[in-house]
Amino acid sequence: MNAQTMADKIFELSEQFNRYVFDHPEILDRIPDKAALVLLDVDDPEFNKANLALAEATPLPPGSERIHIKMQKRVRIVQQIHWDADIRQVPQLA
Repeated sequence: MNAQTMADKIFELSEQFNRYVFDHPEILDRIPDKAALVLLDVDDPEFNKANLALAEATPLPPGSERIHIKMQKRVRIVQQIHWDADIRQVPQLA
């Protein structure tokens, strides 16, 4: 996995995690102070392997620990109803 792909994926997961935190701020109570977050994608083992290696190669600041956060996409299907209008001179309901 190349560096640009890694950076793009980390950015995407960070953005999605931030959105999740905005909707569920109580999750922050489960993350220790000074934690180094390692975001993982449940559906992308190649990325996870590379990101874990990157995390392990990066020194931790004193007093911090790595916290792994598994991110998973959830698809919500929303039904949308659209109406069409047919304009006629004489009303024809049938």
